[in-house]
Amino acid sequence: MTQTDLKFDKMFKITTMSMHVNGSHPCSIRGTRWKVQFSIIMINTFCCFLFLLYSIFCHDIKSGKFAEASKNGTMVIVSITITFKYMVLLYQQRSIIELINILERDYETAQNGSKEDMEIVLRYAQRGNTVCKFWLVFGFGTSAIFPMKAFFLMAYYYYKGEFVLVPLFDLTYPQPIEGYKNITIVFWALFVVTLLFAGYASSMYVGFDPMVPIFMLHTCGQLDLLSRRISKLFVEAENNKEIEDGLKKIILKLQDLYKFVDRVKANFSILYEYNMKATTFLLPLTTFQIVEDLRDKRINVEFISFFVGCILHFYMPCYYSDLLMEKSEKFRQSIYACDWEKCPDKRIRQIVLFMMTRARIPMGITTVFYVINLDTFAEMCRQSYTLFNLMNAAWE
Repeated sequence: MTQTDLKFDKMFKITTMSMHVNGSHPCSIRGTRWKVQFSIIMINTFCCFLFLLYSIFCHDIKSGKFAEASKNGTMVIVSITITFKYMVLLYQQRSIIELINILERDYETAQNGSKEDMEIVLRYAQRGNTVCKFWLVFGFGTSAIFPMKAFFLMAYYYYKGEFVLVPLFDLTYPQPIEGYKNITIVFWALFVVTLLFAGYASSMYVGFDPMVPIFMLHTCGQLDLLSRRISKLFVEAENNKEIEDGLKKIILKLQDLYKFVDRVKANFSILYEYNMKATTFLLPLTTFQIVEDLRDKRINVEFISFFVGCILHFYMPCYYSDLLMEKSEKFRQSIYACDWEKCPDKRIRQIVLFMMTRARIPMGITTVFYVINLDTFAEMCRQSYTLFNLMNAAWE
């Protein structure tokens, strides 16, 4: 891999291209063209949000169509979520750019270092790229199912000689739109509006959600480098001065990593608190829709894919934050096992003690109230299951 390829925009081009498409990339120029695009996106999303709310409260619930209400409720939560994510990218623009710059400086340092260091950094960067590919499949893949299903059904009905127009989202619109929604020009106008909403939503998930896992994986790679460096320091150093200088460099880098993780937490902690709560409601709503269709002997392909995406939405940051905490503990163990006891110099032993004390605080991502890890994910799943049981009981 060339030096040009080991850049954030090149290495994670799936994510960066998605953000450039919807204009949320931190480096996007906020000119007239962006303002027009942003206005269209926000107006379109707001219109879909209002249509969904109207359909839920003025038709679905009143008519007793709770399965339809749950389906439209998931889309309401999605519309709020993607808007929240866009606002975070705008508000934290400078801070996110600095995070990206730190990644690229570390990449440049690795390219100027040893081959082993470069391989470690590249391995974790490639794992971040794999996260982008997962979201490409489940983000755009899930959104693509909705129009594909609509076109397939229209083709099927045409083949049967009973052609009907099949909407992307089956909503009940306020008057006079409801009365004209099956007129061809109105139908296709509404189809385009909902299709733009689906495309924008998928681009936000593909562009935004891999970012924090990428940052955490990069930090894991840097901790591996520090573990490797300190394990070799006492063996390869020729004198105590060289050991002391090496330890000071490791401490400085460790402090930079703590600041890096703190910056990530400052940027995304409120959003992840919201994501945890939103996923807690999305999972039972989506599951309820799938179960209701199975009771009617139908398979809801789009919401099965949506269900998997909901799980990934919160599982991925929990998994990689858990991995970061594990790597942080592994680095602490590397400090203790670095053969410091063979060095009689009191000052060096004090530095090692300081490093072990500092490393007791594990790196990881937190929300406002919770530590993001697999235990938190399990708790969220338990709460979702409880809500699903309550919904089933109420429906029965």
